[in-house]
Amino acid sequence: MLSYVQSHTVPITIGVSFFVFGFFVFANVLNLSDRDVLIGLIAGAICGVTMLTVSSTQARKSQGTSPRIA
Repeated sequence: MLSYVQSHTVPITIGVSFFVFGFFVFANVLNLSDRDVLIGLIAGAICGVTMLTVSSTQARKSQGTSPRIA
């Protein structure tokens, strides 16, 4: 999984920075409270981790290796 993340570092960094920038711009435009901003950032982090897990699983399946269970 680490090699997958290393090979996709630039797109991941660009995606995260655009998400955070856009989120704060719209948070200021919509006058969201600090609690709303925190909830949005937590939700974005959960979605990011979920997408990382799903794409890592798909990469493993396409390589023909089965995931290890510890």
